[in-house]
Amino acid sequence: MKKNYVLLLLIVTSFHLAFAQDNNYGVKGFSPKTFTVTDSTPVIYNGLKAGYTIKDESEKSVGKKGDFSRYKIYFWLSNTGSEAKIMYRNLDFGGHSGPITNNIALFKCLNATGARLTNKNASMELQPCKIQAMVDNNKVLADIGYWIKPGETVSKTYPMIVPLGERPNVTITFYPEVGNQTGTLMNVNNQQENSNAGFVRIKNFATNTYLNSQSGSLACTTIENGWWSADWEIMPVQGTENFLIRNRWKNNYLSTDNGWITDNSNSNTAMWTIQETTTSNIFYIKNVSNNARFYVENGQLRISNNFISNDNTSKWVIEN
Repeated sequence: MKKNYVLLLLIVTSFHLAFAQDNNYGVKGFSPKTFTVTDSTPVIYNGLKAGYTIKDESEKSVGKKGDFSRYKIYFWLSNTGSEAKIMYRNLDFGGHSGPITNNIALFKCLNATGARLTNKNASMELQPCKIQAMVDNNKVLADIGYWIKPGETVSKTYPMIVPLGERPNVTITFYPEVGNQTGTLMNVNNQQENSNAGFVRIKNFATNTYLNSQSGSLACTTIENGWWSADWEIMPVQGTENFLIRNRWKNNYLSTDNGWITDNSNSNTAMWTIQETTTSNIFYIKNVSNNARFYVENGQLRISNNFISNDNTSKWVIEN
């Protein structure tokens, strides 16, 4: 079971002062970096990996303007390094001044029309960075800014409309300080501590029980706080619309193989599509190899590719 630690943050700073102009986020001394990105070619920058996956493609009529191509796009950004990336709330801490926001990067679809209130951009936003600190001999929780921890992924899914027959033309801009301010999470025994950010829990919509491997094999049961066996990382498979679903505890993958768990991340049986149902934030999780879905029947986890579309036992809630 996961233990609780008081965390210290060792800050390592590396400032690049070659630029004097202000950027859009009010920070002097830094310039944003912009790259072209495609659904098959993610970008890697200062330990951050970012890309997008097209989850759905269709034609859409937009009034008298005619037909357009409509895409449902999953944008993601991951910290692939061993250290947290930090954006300070007030840069006086590092010898600079001025506020900073929690936007670490911005995807722009350059040919998106914005029709029917669809998006043109997708911002990647970080969570508050809160650490234990001593103030006048009192232990307080200090909010020093925003961060993305080692192994953490932030993401958003948006519909976007582009001219008919065109593919999304996407760039990503990394904002100042990304990769320049880093720190390592340590516990009080001075041992490096892994983050639990980037993992989700997968709850059955009908039974309110969770996928887990606490007993060794895959099951869907009630769980206890701290079970890493119920934590899952949903990992986009480069160049596809598929996902691997990795267990935090055993570092293996959801599969249709015997036991429904595999160590082979290259197997088609470990590849999944995640399809939103007619209910927002409720999903079907379908296996790529045979279109099978997990479901719960009489308290038991089962799998089948024979379902009616509105079967609640095969619907899942993905909880952060």
